[in-house]
Amino acid sequence: MKIRKSVLLDVLKVLGKVVSQTSPVEVQRSVRFLGVGEQVWLTATDGVESVTVEVASDAGEMEEFTVEYKALRELIRSTRGGEVEVTGKQLEWPEMEVVPDDAVTVELPPDFGKLLALAAPVVDLREARLALRGINLSRDGVTATNGKELLNLPCPLKIPEDMTLPFPLALLTARPEGAGTLHIWRCRNERLFRIVIGGFQWQGNALPDNFPDWKQVIPADKTLDYQIEIHEPERLITFLKTVPDCPPFHAIELNVFSGGVTVIPNNFPDIELRLEATVIGAQPRAVLALNKYILLRMLQQGYTKLRAHSDGRIPVIAEGGSGRYLAMPIHILPKHQPEKEETKMENVENKVVSAPVQTVAPNHEPETNPLDELCNTIDTFRNKLKLALDESTLLVRKVKEVQLAQKQKERDFIQAKRAIERIRMAI
Repeated sequence: MKIRKSVLLDVLKVLGKVVSQTSPVEVQRSVRFLGVGEQVWLTATDGVESVTVEVASDAGEMEEFTVEYKALRELIRSTRGGEVEVTGKQLEWPEMEVVPDDAVTVELPPDFGKLLALAAPVVDLREARLALRGINLSRDGVTATNGKELLNLPCPLKIPEDMTLPFPLALLTARPEGAGTLHIWRCRNERLFRIVIGGFQWQGNALPDNFPDWKQVIPADKTLDYQIEIHEPERLITFLKTVPDCPPFHAIELNVFSGGVTVIPNNFPDIELRLEATVIGAQPRAVLALNKYILLRMLQQGYTKLRAHSDGRIPVIAEGGSGRYLAMPIHILPKHQPEKEETKMENVENKVVSAPVQTVAPNHEPETNPLDELCNTIDTFRNKLKLALDESTLLVRKVKEVQLAQKQKERDFIQAKRAIERIRMAI
Protein backbone atom coordinates (compact mmCIF):
# COMPACT_ATOMS: atom_id res chain seq x y z
CA MET A 1 0.00 0.00 0.00
CA LYS A 2 1.38 3.39 -1.02
CA ILE A 3 0.65 6.48 1.02
CA ARG A 4 2.02 10.03 1.05
CA LYS A 5 4.76 10.51 3.60
CA SER A 6 3.37 13.80 4.94
CA VAL A 7 -0.09 12.28 5.39
CA LEU A 8 1.28 9.24 7.21
CA LEU A 9 3.43 11.44 9.45
CA ASP A 10 0.42 13.57 10.50
CA VAL A 11 -1.65 10.47 11.23
CA LEU A 12 1.11 8.92 13.34
CA LYS A 13 1.25 12.07 15.47
CA VAL A 14 -2.40 11.43 16.36
CA LEU A 15 -2.18 7.66 16.79
CA GLY A 16 1.02 8.05 18.82
CA LYS A 17 -1.11 9.51 21.63
CA VAL A 18 -2.87 6.13 21.94
CA VAL A 19 -0.15 3.61 21.06
CA SER A 20 1.65 2.07 24.03
CA GLN A 21 5.15 1.47 22.64
CA THR A 22 6.36 -0.34 25.78
CA SER A 23 3.37 -2.69 26.04
CA PRO A 24 4.08 -6.44 25.95
CA VAL A 25 0.93 -6.83 23.82
CA GLU A 26 1.85 -6.44 20.16
CA VAL A 27 -1.53 -5.00 19.18
CA GLN A 28 -1.15 -2.10 21.61
CA ARG A 29 2.16 -1.00 20.07
CA SER A 30 1.01 -1.40 16.44
CA VAL A 31 -1.07 0.40 13.82
CA ARG A 32 -3.71 -1.37 11.76
CA PHE A 33 -4.13 -0.51 8.07
CA LEU A 34 -7.45 -1.24 6.36
CA GLY A 35 -7.78 -0.03 2.79
CA VAL A 36 -10.57 -0.28 0.24
CA GLY A 37 -10.15 1.50 -3.07
CA GLU A 38 -9.02 5.06 -2.43
CA GLN A 39 -9.85 5.10 1.29
CA VAL A 40 -7.56 3.86 4.05
CA TRP A 41 -8.34 3.67 7.77
CA LEU A 42 -5.49 3.63 10.30
CA THR A 43 -6.33 2.45 13.81
CA ALA A 44 -4.46 2.30 17.12
CA THR A 45 -5.58 1.15 20.57
CA ASP A 46 -4.22 0.91 24.10
CA GLY A 47 -6.70 -1.75 25.14
CA VAL A 48 -9.25 0.76 26.46
CA GLU A 49 -9.44 3.57 23.92
CA SER A 50 -9.36 3.21 20.15
CA VAL A 51 -8.67 5.94 17.58
CA THR A 52 -9.24 5.65 13.83
CA VAL A 53 -8.18 8.20 11.22
CA GLU A 54 -9.34 8.07 7.59
CA VAL A 55 -6.98 9.20 4.82
CA ALA A 56 -7.03 9.17 1.05
CA SER A 57 -4.69 6.71 -0.66
CA ASP A 58 -4.54 4.09 -3.39
CA ALA A 59 -5.18 0.75 -1.77
CA GLY A 60 -6.58 -1.06 -4.77
CA GLU A 61 -8.55 -4.04 -3.60
CA MET A 62 -9.17 -4.59 0.07
CA GLU A 63 -5.98 -4.75 2.11
CA GLU A 64 -5.58 -5.34 5.83
CA PHE A 65 -2.33 -5.64 7.76
CA THR A 66 -0.58 -4.42 10.89
CA VAL A 67 2.75 -2.61 11.37
CA GLU A 68 4.48 -1.67 14.60
CA TYR A 69 4.48 2.04 15.34
CA LYS A 70 8.28 2.23 15.72
CA ALA A 71 8.75 0.50 12.37
CA LEU A 72 6.52 3.07 10.67
CA ARG A 73 8.49 5.95 12.16
CA GLU A 74 11.72 4.36 10.97
CA LEU A 75 10.23 3.78 7.51
CA ILE A 76 9.39 7.46 7.17
CA ARG A 77 12.90 8.52 8.21
CA SER A 78 14.63 6.12 5.83
CA THR A 79 12.43 6.67 2.75
CA ARG A 80 13.21 9.41 0.27
CA GLY A 81 10.57 10.96 -1.89
CA GLY A 82 6.98 11.97 -1.24
CA GLU A 83 5.50 8.48 -0.89
CA VAL A 84 6.19 5.42 1.21
CA GLU A 85 5.17 1.85 0.49
CA VAL A 86 3.84 0.16 3.59
CA THR A 87 3.63 -3.58 4.06
CA GLY A 88 2.89 -5.55 7.18
CA LYS A 89 1.63 -8.82 8.58
CA GLN A 90 -1.71 -10.25 9.52
CA LEU A 91 -2.49 -9.82 13.20
CA GLU A 92 -5.69 -10.63 15.03
CA TRP A 93 -7.01 -7.18 15.85
CA PRO A 94 -9.55 -6.83 18.67
CA GLU A 95 -12.99 -5.91 17.45
CA MET A 96 -14.41 -2.61 18.68
CA GLU A 97 -17.72 -2.60 20.46
CA VAL A 98 -20.47 -2.01 17.92
CA VAL A 99 -22.78 0.93 18.57
CA PRO A 100 -26.15 -0.63 19.46
CA ASP A 101 -29.41 0.53 17.95
CA ASP A 102 -30.61 1.92 21.28
CA ALA A 103 -27.51 4.07 21.81
CA VAL A 104 -28.02 7.76 22.50
CA THR A 105 -26.90 9.88 19.54
CA VAL A 106 -26.01 13.53 20.14
CA GLU A 107 -25.20 16.03 17.39
CA LEU A 108 -21.96 17.91 18.03
CA PRO A 109 -21.54 21.54 16.88
CA PRO A 110 -18.78 22.48 14.39
CA ASP A 111 -16.72 24.17 17.13
CA PHE A 112 -16.81 21.19 19.52
CA GLY A 113 -13.11 20.42 19.05
CA LYS A 114 -12.18 24.05 19.76
CA LEU A 115 -14.24 24.02 22.97
CA LEU A 116 -12.36 20.95 24.20
CA ALA A 117 -9.08 22.70 23.36
CA LEU A 118 -10.14 25.69 25.51
CA ALA A 119 -11.12 23.44 28.42
CA ALA A 120 -8.02 21.22 28.28
CA PRO A 121 -5.59 23.63 30.06
CA VAL A 122 -7.83 23.61 33.15
CA VAL A 123 -7.63 19.80 33.52
CA ASP A 124 -5.04 18.43 35.97
CA LEU A 125 -3.94 14.95 34.87
CA ARG A 126 -2.23 14.41 38.24
CA GLU A 127 -5.44 15.02 40.16
CA ALA A 128 -6.24 12.27 42.67
CA ARG A 129 -9.95 12.41 41.81
CA LEU A 130 -10.42 10.50 38.57
CA ALA A 131 -13.40 12.54 37.38
CA LEU A 132 -11.34 15.75 37.41
CA ARG A 133 -8.87 14.26 34.91
CA GLY A 134 -11.48 14.54 32.18
CA ILE A 135 -13.90 17.01 30.60
CA ASN A 136 -17.58 16.93 31.49
CA LEU A 137 -20.37 17.13 28.90
CA SER A 138 -23.90 18.13 29.91
CA ARG A 139 -26.86 20.19 28.76
CA ASP A 140 -25.07 23.19 30.29
CA GLY A 141 -22.13 22.73 27.91
CA VAL A 142 -18.50 21.71 28.31
CA THR A 143 -17.06 22.00 31.83
CA ALA A 144 -13.59 21.40 33.25
CA THR A 145 -12.16 21.99 36.72
CA ASN A 146 -9.12 21.09 38.80
CA GLY A 147 -10.53 22.12 42.16
CA LYS A 148 -8.98 25.61 42.06
CA GLU A 149 -10.49 26.97 38.86
CA LEU A 150 -13.48 26.10 36.70
CA LEU A 151 -14.34 26.80 33.07
CA ASN A 152 -17.85 26.38 31.68
CA LEU A 153 -18.35 26.80 27.94
CA PRO A 154 -21.98 26.96 26.75
CA CYS A 155 -22.65 24.36 24.06
CA PRO A 156 -26.05 23.10 22.83
CA LEU A 157 -25.76 19.38 23.66
CA LYS A 158 -29.03 17.44 23.76
CA ILE A 159 -27.63 14.85 26.12
CA PRO A 160 -29.97 13.04 28.57
CA GLU A 161 -27.44 12.93 31.42
CA ASP A 162 -23.97 14.30 31.86
CA MET A 163 -20.85 12.24 31.17
CA THR A 164 -17.13 12.80 31.59
CA LEU A 165 -14.76 12.16 28.71
CA PRO A 166 -11.20 11.05 29.43
CA PHE A 167 -8.59 13.62 28.51
CA PRO A 168 -8.95 13.94 24.68
CA LEU A 169 -5.26 14.03 23.80
CA ALA A 170 -5.64 12.36 20.39
CA LEU A 171 -8.57 14.60 19.43
CA LEU A 172 -6.65 17.73 20.46
CA THR A 173 -3.74 16.58 18.29
CA ALA A 174 -5.92 15.74 15.29
CA ARG A 175 -7.97 18.97 15.54
CA PRO A 176 -10.85 17.69 13.37
CA GLU A 177 -13.15 20.33 11.97
CA GLY A 178 -16.84 20.29 11.20
CA ALA A 179 -19.94 18.94 12.89
CA GLY A 180 -19.90 15.44 14.35
CA THR A 181 -21.84 12.94 16.40
CA LEU A 182 -21.51 11.48 19.89
CA HIS A 183 -22.84 7.99 20.62
CA ILE A 184 -23.34 6.86 24.22
CA TRP A 185 -24.37 3.39 25.43
CA ARG A 186 -23.81 0.91 28.23
CA CYS A 187 -22.12 -2.47 27.99
CA ARG A 188 -21.16 -4.82 30.84
CA ASN A 189 -21.82 -2.18 33.52
CA GLU A 190 -19.58 0.29 31.69
CA ARG A 191 -20.49 3.49 29.88
CA LEU A 192 -19.01 3.67 26.38
CA PHE A 193 -18.84 6.52 23.92
CA ARG A 194 -17.86 7.08 20.31
CA ILE A 195 -17.11 10.50 18.81
CA VAL A 196 -17.04 10.83 15.03
CA ILE A 197 -15.96 14.10 13.42
CA GLY A 198 -15.23 13.87 9.72
CA GLY A 199 -12.59 11.17 9.20
CA PHE A 200 -11.69 11.05 12.91
CA GLN A 201 -13.20 8.46 15.24
CA TRP A 202 -12.53 8.04 18.96
CA GLN A 203 -14.06 5.32 21.10
CA GLY A 204 -13.53 4.44 24.75
CA ASN A 205 -14.97 4.29 28.25
CA ALA A 206 -16.38 7.31 30.02
CA LEU A 207 -14.81 8.11 33.40
CA PRO A 208 -16.74 6.27 36.11
CA ASP A 209 -16.67 8.80 38.98
CA ASN A 210 -19.29 11.51 39.35
CA PHE A 211 -18.26 14.97 38.25
CA PRO A 212 -18.63 17.63 41.00
CA ASP A 213 -21.86 19.63 41.14
CA TRP A 214 -20.09 22.71 39.85
CA LYS A 215 -23.23 24.88 39.67
CA GLN A 216 -23.20 25.22 43.45
CA VAL A 217 -19.90 27.11 43.43
CA ILE A 218 -21.10 29.79 41.01
CA PRO A 219 -21.90 32.88 43.12
CA ALA A 220 -25.13 34.78 42.59
CA ASP A 221 -24.89 37.97 40.58
CA LYS A 222 -25.97 40.12 43.53
CA THR A 223 -23.02 38.91 45.62
CA LEU A 224 -20.47 40.21 43.09
CA ASP A 225 -20.48 43.90 43.97
CA TYR A 226 -17.63 45.23 41.80
CA GLN A 227 -16.03 44.62 38.42
CA ILE A 228 -12.59 45.23 36.91
CA GLU A 229 -12.36 45.47 33.12
CA ILE A 230 -8.77 45.38 31.87
CA HIS A 231 -8.19 47.39 28.69
CA GLU A 232 -4.61 46.28 27.99
CA PRO A 233 -4.60 42.49 28.37
CA GLU A 234 -1.57 42.01 26.12
CA ARG A 235 0.60 44.19 28.37
CA LEU A 236 -0.52 42.22 31.40
CA ILE A 237 0.14 38.88 29.66
CA THR A 238 3.67 39.98 28.78
CA PHE A 239 4.22 41.18 32.34
CA LEU A 240 2.98 37.95 33.94
CA LYS A 241 5.32 35.89 31.77
CA THR A 242 8.28 37.78 33.24
CA VAL A 243 7.19 37.40 36.89
CA PRO A 244 9.29 34.76 38.71
CA ASP A 245 7.52 31.75 40.18
CA CYS A 246 6.76 31.76 43.87
CA PRO A 247 5.13 28.51 44.97
CA PRO A 248 2.79 27.37 46.27
CA PHE A 249 0.33 30.18 45.46
CA HIS A 250 2.08 32.32 42.79
CA ALA A 251 -0.07 35.20 44.04
CA ILE A 252 -0.63 38.28 41.89
CA GLU A 253 -2.33 41.28 43.53
CA LEU A 254 -4.68 43.57 41.62
CA ASN A 255 -4.73 46.85 43.58
CA VAL A 256 -7.52 49.17 42.49
CA PHE A 257 -6.86 52.90 42.14
CA SER A 258 -8.65 55.72 40.39
CA GLY A 259 -8.51 54.97 36.67
CA GLY A 260 -6.98 51.51 36.74
CA VAL A 261 -5.21 48.79 38.66
CA THR A 262 -1.69 48.20 39.90
CA VAL A 263 -0.49 44.64 39.36
CA ILE A 264 2.04 43.51 41.99
CA PRO A 265 3.44 40.02 42.58
CA ASN A 266 2.87 39.35 46.28
CA ASN A 267 6.40 38.07 46.89
CA PHE A 268 8.14 40.61 44.64
CA PRO A 269 6.83 44.05 45.70
CA ASP A 270 9.51 45.86 43.71
CA ILE A 271 7.96 44.60 40.47
CA GLU A 272 4.72 46.30 39.47
CA LEU A 273 2.66 47.26 36.44
CA ARG A 274 0.05 49.99 36.19
CA LEU A 275 -2.78 49.40 33.76
CA GLU A 276 -5.76 51.37 32.58
CA ALA A 277 -8.94 49.64 33.69
CA THR A 278 -12.58 50.42 34.31
CA VAL A 279 -13.64 49.70 37.89
CA ILE A 280 -17.35 49.89 38.69
CA GLY A 281 -19.28 49.01 41.81
CA ALA A 282 -18.24 48.97 45.44
CA GLN A 283 -14.79 49.88 46.70
CA PRO A 284 -12.93 46.61 47.41
CA ARG A 285 -12.10 46.17 51.09
CA ALA A 286 -9.60 43.39 50.39
CA VAL A 287 -6.94 43.18 47.71
CA LEU A 288 -7.91 40.82 44.91
CA ALA A 289 -5.14 38.20 44.54
CA LEU A 290 -5.17 35.44 41.92
CA ASN A 291 -2.82 32.66 40.94
CA LYS A 292 -0.44 33.84 38.20
CA TYR A 293 -1.11 30.91 35.88
CA ILE A 294 -4.87 31.07 36.33
CA LEU A 295 -4.88 34.80 35.56
CA LEU A 296 -2.65 34.17 32.55
CA ARG A 297 -5.02 31.51 31.15
CA MET A 298 -7.98 33.82 31.66
CA LEU A 299 -6.39 36.64 29.71
CA GLN A 300 -5.11 34.39 26.92
CA GLN A 301 -8.64 33.12 26.33
CA GLY A 302 -10.07 36.64 26.20
CA TYR A 303 -11.52 36.94 29.73
CA THR A 304 -10.85 40.60 30.56
CA LYS A 305 -13.78 41.35 32.91
CA LEU A 306 -13.30 40.20 36.51
CA ARG A 307 -16.38 40.25 38.75
CA ALA A 308 -15.60 39.84 42.43
CA HIS A 309 -16.83 40.53 45.96
CA SER A 310 -15.32 43.40 47.89
CA ASP A 311 -14.40 41.12 50.83
CA GLY A 312 -12.63 38.65 48.52
CA ARG A 313 -14.12 35.51 50.10
CA ILE A 314 -16.06 34.03 47.19
CA PRO A 315 -15.05 32.89 43.69
CA VAL A 316 -14.22 35.42 41.01
CA ILE A 317 -16.09 35.15 37.71
CA ALA A 318 -14.20 36.19 34.57
CA GLU A 319 -16.20 37.10 31.48
CA GLY A 320 -15.48 38.24 27.96
CA GLY A 321 -14.34 34.92 26.49
CA SER A 322 -16.36 31.96 25.23
CA GLY A 323 -17.98 31.18 28.59
CA ARG A 324 -17.54 31.64 32.35
CA TYR A 325 -14.18 31.22 34.05
CA LEU A 326 -14.25 30.84 37.86
CA ALA A 327 -11.29 31.01 40.20
CA MET A 328 -10.88 31.20 43.96
CA PRO A 329 -9.02 34.30 45.15
CA ILE A 330 -5.96 33.80 47.35
CA HIS A 331 -6.44 34.94 50.93
CA ILE A 332 -3.30 36.80 51.87
CA LEU A 333 -2.42 39.83 53.91
CA PRO A 334 -2.62 42.95 51.70
CA LYS A 335 0.99 44.09 51.90
CA HIS A 336 1.01 46.46 48.96
CA GLN A 337 -1.57 49.22 48.69
CA PRO A 338 0.47 52.16 47.39
CA GLU A 339 -2.49 54.23 46.23
CA LYS A 340 -4.18 54.16 49.63
CA GLU A 341 -0.96 55.28 51.30
CA GLU A 342 -0.65 58.18 48.87
CA THR A 343 -4.24 59.19 49.63
CA LYS A 344 -3.50 59.26 53.35
CA MET A 345 -0.43 61.44 52.80
CA GLU A 346 -2.47 63.86 50.70
CA ASN A 347 -5.04 64.16 53.47
CA VAL A 348 -2.29 64.97 55.99
CA GLU A 349 -0.80 67.62 53.71
CA ASN A 350 -4.22 69.20 53.18
CA LYS A 351 -4.75 69.45 56.94
CA VAL A 352 -1.38 71.13 57.44
CA VAL A 353 -1.98 73.67 54.68
CA SER A 354 -5.47 74.55 55.87
CA ALA A 355 -4.23 75.41 59.38
CA PRO A 356 -0.58 76.47 59.19
CA VAL A 357 -0.44 78.35 62.52
CA GLN A 358 -2.63 76.10 64.60
CA THR A 359 -0.83 74.17 67.33
CA VAL A 360 -2.32 71.52 69.55
CA ALA A 361 -0.78 70.34 72.77
CA PRO A 362 0.33 66.73 72.69
CA ASN A 363 -1.71 65.98 75.80
CA HIS A 364 -4.90 67.11 74.01
CA GLU A 365 -4.22 64.82 70.99
CA PRO A 366 -6.66 61.91 70.99
CA GLU A 367 -4.72 58.69 71.40
CA THR A 368 -5.26 55.57 69.34
CA ASN A 369 -8.22 53.55 70.53
CA PRO A 370 -6.94 50.30 72.15
CA LEU A 371 -10.07 48.53 70.96
CA ASP A 372 -9.23 49.37 67.33
CA GLU A 373 -5.68 48.10 67.83
CA LEU A 374 -7.06 44.86 69.29
CA CYS A 375 -9.43 44.41 66.35
CA ASN A 376 -6.62 44.99 63.87
CA THR A 377 -4.40 42.52 65.70
CA ILE A 378 -7.18 39.91 65.68
CA ASP A 379 -7.77 40.43 61.94
CA THR A 380 -4.05 40.06 61.25
CA PHE A 381 -3.85 36.89 63.33
CA ARG A 382 -6.97 35.52 61.62
CA ASN A 383 -5.48 36.11 58.18
CA LYS A 384 -2.21 34.46 59.17
CA LEU A 385 -4.10 31.48 60.62
CA LYS A 386 -6.16 31.17 57.43
CA LEU A 387 -2.99 31.22 55.33
CA ALA A 388 -1.43 28.53 57.53
CA LEU A 389 -4.55 26.36 57.22
CA ASP A 390 -4.54 26.76 53.44
CA GLU A 391 -0.89 25.75 53.28
CA SER A 392 -1.47 22.73 55.54
CA THR A 393 -4.42 21.63 53.39
CA LEU A 394 -2.26 21.90 50.31
CA LEU A 395 0.50 19.86 51.96
CA VAL A 396 -1.97 17.13 52.98
CA ARG A 397 -3.27 17.02 49.43
CA LYS A 398 0.24 16.75 48.01
CA VAL A 399 1.01 13.87 50.41
CA LYS A 400 -2.11 12.03 49.25
CA GLU A 401 -1.13 12.59 45.62
CA VAL A 402 2.34 11.15 46.26
CA GLN A 403 0.82 8.16 48.06
CA LEU A 404 -1.61 7.50 45.22
CA ALA A 405 1.14 7.86 42.64
CA GLN A 406 3.33 5.40 44.57
CA LYS A 407 0.49 2.89 44.80
CA GLN A 408 -0.16 3.28 41.08
CA LYS A 409 3.52 2.61 40.33
CA GLU A 410 3.39 -0.51 42.50
CA ARG A 411 0.28 -1.74 40.67
CA ASP A 412 1.89 -1.04 37.30
CA PHE A 413 5.00 -2.95 38.39
CA ILE A 414 2.96 -5.95 39.52
CA GLN A 415 0.95 -5.95 36.28
CA ALA A 416 4.10 -5.71 34.18
CA LYS A 417 5.67 -8.54 36.18
CA ARG A 418 2.62 -10.72 35.66
CA ALA A 419 2.58 -9.91 31.95
CA ILE A 420 6.25 -10.91 31.64
CA GLU A 421 5.52 -14.18 33.45
CA ARG A 422 2.65 -14.92 31.08
CA ILE A 423 4.87 -14.24 28.09
CA ARG A 424 7.56 -16.57 29.50
CA MET A 425 5.00 -19.30 30.06
CA ALA A 426 3.64 -18.83 26.53
CA ILE A 427 7.15 -19.16 25.09
